[in-house]
Amino acid sequence: MSSAELKAKKRKSPARLRKEEMVRKIVKGAKEFPTVMFADFGRSPADFLQRIRKELAPDTKLMVVKKRLVPIAFSKVDFREGLNKLLDHVPQRLMIIFSKESPWRLYQKLREKTVNVDILPGEVAKEDIVIPAGPTDLAPGPILTDLRALGVPTKIVGGKISISEDFVIVKKGEKVQAQIAEILKALGIKPVEVRLEVSGAVDKEGIFWSPEVLAKTREEILEELSRAAGAGIALAIEQGIVTDKTVEPIVAKAAQRVLALASEIGWVSPKTAEFILRKAAARARALEAALGLSS
Repeated sequence: MSSAELKAKKRKSPARLRKEEMVRKIVKGAKEFPTVMFADFGRSPADFLQRIRKELAPDTKLMVVKKRLVPIAFSKVDFREGLNKLLDHVPQRLMIIFSKESPWRLYQKLREKTVNVDILPGEVAKEDIVIPAGPTDLAPGPILTDLRALGVPTKIVGGKISISEDFVIVKKGEKVQAQIAEILKALGIKPVEVRLEVSGAVDKEGIFWSPEVLAKTREEILEELSRAAGAGIALAIEQGIVTDKTVEPIVAKAAQRVLALASEIGWVSPKTAEFILRKAAARARALEAALGLSS
């Protein structure tokens, strides 16, 4: 770095320097890794994100970035096709994931990594929230009064509150009251499962992968490929495109058409004689019936 560049750097504020460093990291990641993925890290705890980083390293890197810096960084790697498609899918709390894995394989790994967190006041329960039966570490006090006021069956065992039986404190679809949220937190019940919510990815070919496509299982993909292959072969047969997959049904179809045409015009051969005779007999019976000659 030249003396002029060093002087210019010294004149910049720490915040400006941090932004420029972040842009450089994004550019570096986009150049080095074939898969670039956007995800919302939501309420993921810091230790959860750290665990994912450790488990996926060194082939995958996670970066929490400011959204406004991404277009600036992507403009510096405009040789990579498809990156701008991601700019239409920027989540609320952006994390960029750079990886050597394919987008589909990376997504399958991420969807398996979850953590449970406290539910917040006003949050809607996705499933019934149950306080399980058994001892707690809570001493009798105001919380005991609150539990009993809510109908939770309790007793005191060894100087601690114990839950007598499983109790559904919030039903699926209900909003959680602040008091209940505090009780659940005190009991150490974390009913909300969170994971990184992927909003899209771009592979090394510049192809955009939507969350709907990424979420497909291997079995679903194989089934769709099988259906697509069957439809392609059917179309090729109809169009008369000869391949190792279509030559046999095309020949069989052509043979059927030839026999049908030969039979229609009365061309007698070992393969059409029986059909022609049956057809002639049917016409004779129809004529007899029309003339009133049939008995």
